[in-house]
Amino acid sequence: MHISLKNNLDNKKVLAKAVLKSAEQLGLHKEQLAMVLQLDCATLSKTELELYPDSEQGKHALLLIRIYIALYTLTGGDLDWIQHFMKTINHGTGGIPMQQIENPSGLAAVLKFVEAIRDKL
Repeated sequence: MHISLKNNLDNKKVLAKAVLKSAEQLGLHKEQLAMVLQLDCATLSKTELELYPDSEQGKHALLLIRIYIALYTLTGGDLDWIQHFMKTINHGTGGIPMQQIENPSGLAAVLKFVEAIRDKL
């Protein structure tokens, strides 16, 4: 299979736009998103942010997007509920999801929880 350079550049831009939008919908500030992606705020603030899907930052971005998708599905897109979930202590995740996702193990734990709940519906 041949992947063109242009396609790879498009994927980097699409992933960056998707994670920025997901973070906004989840109620994350730029500083929080920078922590999730393990980037400095200056890099995140670039006008043309690009994230390689196979990079560590790209993998974290994909996990965050999956959290957003699961919560969107669970709530029918209710952003108030989604943001309440992210900011409130949750016994299922063992903490406050907004804080938990700032490190890789917390990001994985929150994703596992919301996808498990979604899959039960």
